[in-house]
Amino acid sequence: MTAPTINFTVSVDTTTNPVTYTIYDSQGNPTTDAVVVTIANTIITYTLRPDSSDLQFISPVIAGDPGHDLSVNISKDGQALTIIDSNADEEDISLKLVTVPKDKVYISPDPQVKNRPAGN
Repeated sequence: MTAPTINFTVSVDTTTNPVTYTIYDSQGNPTTDAVVVTIANTIITYTLRPDSSDLQFISPVIAGDPGHDLSVNISKDGQALTIIDSNADEEDISLKLVTVPKDKVYISPDPQVKNRPAGN
């Protein structure tokens, strides 16, 4: 059986406190329903809507996944977050989307980690 792909779009209102995330299903309807995965390697994609394109996804906050069933990929431009769920364990996983302003991401200089054989 081919793994399904489930697509959502996301609008983020940064003028509210706290920030409001609205998730839309593939028909464009707001949804708060849990995604129920029954097939291994189900692909779940969240794409930022144009009204939120000044933001980008960073790694989501994941809890309740001790078996590490989820793999996460973020598009190069940060506009799409793809989750692949292996569905290897029966569990309720909490996935919180995280976004940051595109022009406010700071990256440190490379602190360099050097691996050397023991005894050198």
